[in-house]
Amino acid sequence: MVYYSKKGGIKTLAITLSYVCKYARENYGMNLICGESNMNNLVNWVHMLEDPETAKFLHGQELIFSTGIGHDSTGWFVDFAKGLVENQASGWVLNIGPYIKSVPEELISYCREVQFPLFTIPWKSRIVDITNDFCHRIIRSEENELTVAGAFRNAIFFPEKIYDYRSVLERKEFDLDAEFCIVALSLQVSSNVKFLDFDNTVRLHFTKILYSYSDRFNIFRQDKYLIVVLQNYSQNAVESALDRLNEVCNYREQNYRIRAGISSSDFGIKSLARNYKRAIAILHLAEKQDKPRIFYRNIGLYQLLIEVEDTETLKTFYKDTLGQLEAYDEKYKTDYLFTLKCYLDNNTSVQEVAKENYVHRNTINYKIKKIKEILQCDINYQDGLKLLLAFHIKELL
Repeated sequence: MVYYSKKGGIKTLAITLSYVCKYARENYGMNLICGESNMNNLVNWVHMLEDPETAKFLHGQELIFSTGIGHDSTGWFVDFAKGLVENQASGWVLNIGPYIKSVPEELISYCREVQFPLFTIPWKSRIVDITNDFCHRIIRSEENELTVAGAFRNAIFFPEKIYDYRSVLERKEFDLDAEFCIVALSLQVSSNVKFLDFDNTVRLHFTKILYSYSDRFNIFRQDKYLIVVLQNYSQNAVESALDRLNEVCNYREQNYRIRAGISSSDFGIKSLARNYKRAIAILHLAEKQDKPRIFYRNIGLYQLLIEVEDTETLKTFYKDTLGQLEAYDEKYKTDYLFTLKCYLDNNTSVQEVAKENYVHRNTINYKIKKIKEILQCDINYQDGLKLLLAFHIKELL
């Protein structure tokens, strides 16, 4: 799978280091010295760099090649490596030959300590051939990924047209009978400029995190949401991945937020259509309840409401049940809807509602009496069930 990013207004692509280097050992004698645990680092391009000062100009996720030309000692290696790590390069390839006789032990020690991927290639291997090969792999992967994203869109929105997506997904080694799950993500930031950066960050890190579990996934934007299609990811793995995403993004401002709606996991490619609907509906719920994520498995009664195809039926039920009270609140600037919800959530305990809202019991008693008059019901057990269902519908819609 791949990840799209924008650096300086230019659209670039990243694939994993392990993928881009898949045949490099056989074809070019490229040898991994250390950093094997970070072979899932993403690579959006390759560069030749010789001067440690140039590391500061990297955007991040570049694979760097160096011949050592212009250096007459080994003192520059560790400082260069630290600059590459600081600027989030994906890895470093040293061309062993007349300028770099061997890899210094202190460099190996540092790279091993921080698990930074360090490689060597023999002098006889032409760097221009390797970089051309890697760049072509990146470009081909971009074309492939766009095709896969299109196939998943077809599977979601036109599930009956299986011939439009089956061959593409099977060619990319997706199992159409496997277990699929959809995660819908919304991003909240303070401005459009910051949104692009934040979108970049989220896609980058989530792609890298998901790779640590499996490469059977695809991320694409649909309208204002990021849609993540996962094949054979357990719900525990999804939860762990989202935890890691929040940790690594490390939001410093309160208005930088990720909200996630996670569908159930169902077998078969045709499950994507209903799981997409579920994920979007649950995401709306997470946004309204101000929760970082909600799983389909945990939403209780909302499961039934989400499966109702005719949303007009739900709107009518809400209007017939709570519509009059909502209209009263709007007309007279009262808070009876809020009070009723609090009353039902506290098992019709006036004392608990008064305590929760820091008001006298008589105030709550007056409001409940007025609510009963407006709704023309006693708020008994049956009435309470209907009213709670109506509140659930309001949150969902």
